[in-house]
Amino acid sequence: MDIKAAVLAVCAVSAAKSLIGQMAGSVKMKGQLRLILDILLALVITAPFVSGFADFSLPDISAYELSDSSYAQELYDRALAERTASNLSDILTEQLAAAGIGCGKITAEVNILSDGSISISRVTVNTEDIEGAAEVIHNTLGDETEVVNEGVW
Repeated sequence: MDIKAAVLAVCAVSAAKSLIGQMAGSVKMKGQLRLILDILLALVITAPFVSGFADFSLPDISAYELSDSSYAQELYDRALAERTASNLSDILTEQLAAAGIGCGKITAEVNILSDGSISISRVTVNTEDIEGAAEVIHNTLGDETEVVNEGVW
């Protein structure tokens, strides 16, 4: 039942209630007649809500794909890798400066593996002393990390 039909039904029952109330004037059963019309009006008013609740059903959860959570995990992994690379570049810059090795730019390749672990596969350095920079980086990150010289600084 749509809203227009519900409003028309309420108006019709209200008008009928008023007319019957006026015609009943001094009839003995006027109170009982009024009670019946009040109940009828209440039924007409609540009918759209009751029918709306009868049609209500919860959505089927199995219809939704779980790709939304994998997309969120992918975004999280990407943000974590970028943040880790930035922090690692800052730390390596400080360590190289403390070792007396000048460098212009350090970039780290950070990978987030499926088990959540972080892997640093390559560090690119812009320096004149690549051997000294590679030694400091290997001491910090391990010998398996590849150190590449981006160019002469």
